[in-house]
Amino acid sequence: MRKVVLLAILVVASASMIFAQDRPKPEFFAGFSIDSIDTGIDQSGVFVQNSDNRVAGYGFDTSATGFFHKNIGIEGNFDGHFRTKTFNIGTAAAGPFTPVETKFRDFNFLAGPHVKFTTSNAKVSPYLHALLGGNHSSVRGTTTGVSVSDSETDFALKIGGGIDFGMSDHVGLRLSADYNPVFERANNTLGSDNRTRNDGVFSVGLVFK
Repeated sequence: MRKVVLLAILVVASASMIFAQDRPKPEFFAGFSIDSIDTGIDQSGVFVQNSDNRVAGYGFDTSATGFFHKNIGIEGNFDGHFRTKTFNIGTAAAGPFTPVETKFRDFNFLAGPHVKFTTSNAKVSPYLHALLGGNHSSVRGTTTGVSVSDSETDFALKIGGGIDFGMSDHVGLRLSADYNPVFERANNTLGSDNRTRNDGVFSVGLVFK
């Protein structure tokens, strides 16, 4: 009887060790990021002398992914982007124009499925993810001692993926690109209507496994 019990314990322990070895370890990513921000200037009714509709914001991108299957997991993502730029703004195409120092702040906090793929090269791992959550953005404009600011939190998505290049058993280089639509609601402060802000986020950094 004792031998049977010991054998059962050995089998269970061995199975647990095999399961633990097969189960993928969580992944953590941190890197530099650029957000191509859809400012909505082309829909604002004002004229800007020195910029088009997009502004590049610079910041960080971070994520943590836990896997419940060899290639499928749940990812939590947080990023932030910042930019200060002076726009020459007028109410007519011919001017006159007034310089307005504008500060953008933009944050995403999202979660969703993460799927990675195996390739013939063990050091190269493409992945896709589809994340949903919130976006908090703020803008402040200052000219001739007068400042106007506004902030809002809206529903957002982040859809895309990237490629991990293994540098060692536990560290890799990650390149990623995402479509980041933000569904902005009507804003009484700025006099804007509902719209979809079509941002694009591009990141590079280290992934730890």
